[in-house]
Amino acid sequence: MNQPSDEQQQQERLDEWTQKLTGLYIAQDMPQVDYMRYKERDPKLELMTLPEDARAVEDTPWLFVMDGKKYVKPSLLPFDGFRHIRPGRPITRDLRRDRINLYSEDDGQITKIAFF
Repeated sequence: MNQPSDEQQQQERLDEWTQKLTGLYIAQDMPQVDYMRYKERDPKLELMTLPEDARAVEDTPWLFVMDGKKYVKPSLLPFDGFRHIRPGRPITRDLRRDRINLYSEDDGQITKIAFF
């Protein structure tokens, strides 16, 4: 039996995580003071800060529900880093296949993911 190629494995991983994350919202993953600095520079930035007592969903430590919306806390995803990419924002061209890239609308809702 043939082993799947690296490219096939990467596509399977992309499909799996696209299904899990698309439509969720990105929770703030930085200290409040840093968030306020970013907010001053980018007034459209709307990321939810999860309260300390927020509970994970269905034994999934990176998924939270609050006010009827599902939020993902990127630092808890099982990847070697993450990058939050918002509309109109520049990104670096460094390639890291184990880093997840989360594309979102201005309100933080994930529209697409990629690994690079």
